[in-house]
Amino acid sequence: MKTVSGFLTDDSNGERLATALVSAGATTIAANAYGYYSISIPVSTKTLKYSCLGYTPVEHQLHTAGDTVINVSLSFLPNMISEVVIDVSGNTASDRAAKALNMNAVKLLPSFLGEADLIKSFQLLPGVTSIGDGASGFNVRGGGVDQNLVLLDEAPLYFTSHLFNLFSVANPDAVMDAVLYKSEIPARYGGRLSSVLDTRLRDGNNQHWQAAGGIGLIASRLTLEGPLKKDKSAILISARRSYTDVITRQSSNPDIKDNSIYFYDLNTKINFPLGQKNRIFLSGYLGKDKIESAEDFMLQWGTGTGTLRWNHVYSNKLFSNFSLIFSDYRYRLGSMSEPSSSFIWKASIRDYTAKNIYNWYAGSGSTVTFGAESALHVFSPGSATPEGSASIFQPVRMKGQRSADYSLFWNHELRPANWLSIEYGARYTAFQTIATDSIVVYDYEGKAGSRRDPVNPRAYEDGKAIKWYHSLQPRLSLILKSGESSTWKASYIQTVQNLHLISNSLSTSPLDMWTPSSYNIKPERAVQYSVGFSNRPIHSPYKFSAEAYYRKLSNQLDFVDGAETLLNEHLEGDILSGAGRAYGTELQIERTSGKITGWISYTLSRTERKIEGINSNQYYPAKHDKTHALSAVAIYRMSSRILLSATYSAASGTPATLPSSRYEFSGYTVLYNPGNARNNYRIPSYHRLDLSATFKNKTKPEAKTSSEWVISAFNALNRRNAFSMYLRQKENQPLDLEAVQYSMLGMIVPSVTWNFKF
Repeated sequence: MKTVSGFLTDDSNGERLATALVSAGATTIAANAYGYYSISIPVSTKTLKYSCLGYTPVEHQLHTAGDTVINVSLSFLPNMISEVVIDVSGNTASDRAAKALNMNAVKLLPSFLGEADLIKSFQLLPGVTSIGDGASGFNVRGGGVDQNLVLLDEAPLYFTSHLFNLFSVANPDAVMDAVLYKSEIPARYGGRLSSVLDTRLRDGNNQHWQAAGGIGLIASRLTLEGPLKKDKSAILISARRSYTDVITRQSSNPDIKDNSIYFYDLNTKINFPLGQKNRIFLSGYLGKDKIESAEDFMLQWGTGTGTLRWNHVYSNKLFSNFSLIFSDYRYRLGSMSEPSSSFIWKASIRDYTAKNIYNWYAGSGSTVTFGAESALHVFSPGSATPEGSASIFQPVRMKGQRSADYSLFWNHELRPANWLSIEYGARYTAFQTIATDSIVVYDYEGKAGSRRDPVNPRAYEDGKAIKWYHSLQPRLSLILKSGESSTWKASYIQTVQNLHLISNSLSTSPLDMWTPSSYNIKPERAVQYSVGFSNRPIHSPYKFSAEAYYRKLSNQLDFVDGAETLLNEHLEGDILSGAGRAYGTELQIERTSGKITGWISYTLSRTERKIEGINSNQYYPAKHDKTHALSAVAIYRMSSRILLSATYSAASGTPATLPSSRYEFSGYTVLYNPGNARNNYRIPSYHRLDLSATFKNKTKPEAKTSSEWVISAFNALNRRNAFSMYLRQKENQPLDLEAVQYSMLGMIVPSVTWNFKF
């Protein structure tokens, strides 16, 4: 046997190709996240084939019988971009069950306000939904938005949208691609129950300088990139800002002029080599949102991240990446309407992480991934201080919290035969809750379903461990090929979550708090079983896939009725925990070639909770439960310069808690729920059609500049989809009730964007 290793890159810009494949006969392996590959093959092998979706395949002739290093650059094929768009079932040898999208794909889908949105694009795939228009985050297989680990160059993001989900924090010009894991989550990932969305920033062009951007109705963006040293190192700087505040300041109406709403973000990345076997990557993100109403109200939130990575090639069979990661999420609320009670409320969560991952290419069809990870989480749950000299507001400060987790992980991918792939591993985590300053910890006792009282105080000094939690999370997946076109797969995973989002509203907001597992709040746990089948007939443009799953949940959190989440020193007394379950079937059919490409996906699912003290101790649907969810994507390449696309989404309404009875008291109508029923109604079903047309300006083949116009219509059917509902007395008939529907977006939203590149 001999070993061939090296890096795979894009020849136009020198960026690493993380999704590239290397084949020798019936053996195929995938490059890792940094474009590195290592394949062990018989000495007699004379040819290697290198391929990547959207690139021209390359065959390389081997002229040596010993180990060798071969670095290969692949050329991009613009006329294959339609296949890049719709191949969303996983396109690597090691992560076949993952869902992958790159930005070339995302930019061809209809977008809100002309801005390509990576996270919203994943919601068109089976098993991925959201509460509705305007809701932040996304839900995977019945999990809450906090049960998804969203990474940006390995840094965790705690809030993933700008302007209440009008824009994603992922700048489309700075992102290379993203992979969503929901069935088989590799052991190198941990900390969340439902899924992992691993988003990778582009490395930057190390061949020549270039600029790209777009000018839209609400926001514009600009990206600059180029070599610090040609063929060796590169820098990328990408900025984006909305200018609604600039527009409102031009108004002569004081009620409009004194209001401000805007966001901005900045992505930077530098990479450079240190010799032949080392490379350094330094990337960062800074984003901020601000909403201000004259001198009455202010809401502000933002995220800052930084990642330092060191790639090292120990040998042709051992690759290592060491990362230092920083993430800082801050949010604040100000109320200045009454000078005597004006205040500013602040909160934050900050993470410091160190991680080392090794890829050991043990032999033909055998790859071992192992490593360690340690993270420190610092929580500032909230402090309120008076604003202005006239305010008599009394300062309030909640005790800070700290926690740390230490993880070891190991994963082995084995291909004993061409028709069989086995991937198994485990992740062990030790989680520690740490006292900040001097702190008093309580037990909470009382009637289930109502606010409980703190009892049995215990004091801890600064830095002392309050509670330890240990977990072993095994992972196993099998993939079997049946004939030339069919694949069967099955998986079993256990996941544990120690950071919890505290929210009692329908949709998350920037003001929701995160809290770690503590003396009273136990880690959330999940066990998931899934089986699937896919079929792609030879020479057929169609692919069909189906997957069924069942997830058993424990220590799921919910609130007692009337819970207080803001500046509540004894918040744990308002939180209850119990069991949950989620199960469903996901179907998808894709068309991958031809003038019309796209896919249709359908999910039939159920997500429920059972918590003592809620809903008479019976199962009730989770607030993000959707029984039916349908998505359709169609992309029509009319010509080389004109492309039309459409997406259609339909889904069952989400649950809502509405009173089912009433009585009269002293002339007033009182609404109530017998048995405190939770989520006992559903809002009307959801439908939305989005349309888009892209017109590329005519350019000569040798031209280095290009531009295009993108015209889109969001909610083209002009439908007022319900976001929530409530009951109220009719104004003229107070004894009768009416259901009131609240919609976040209830009109057609057209947009025009000019994109350019030079």
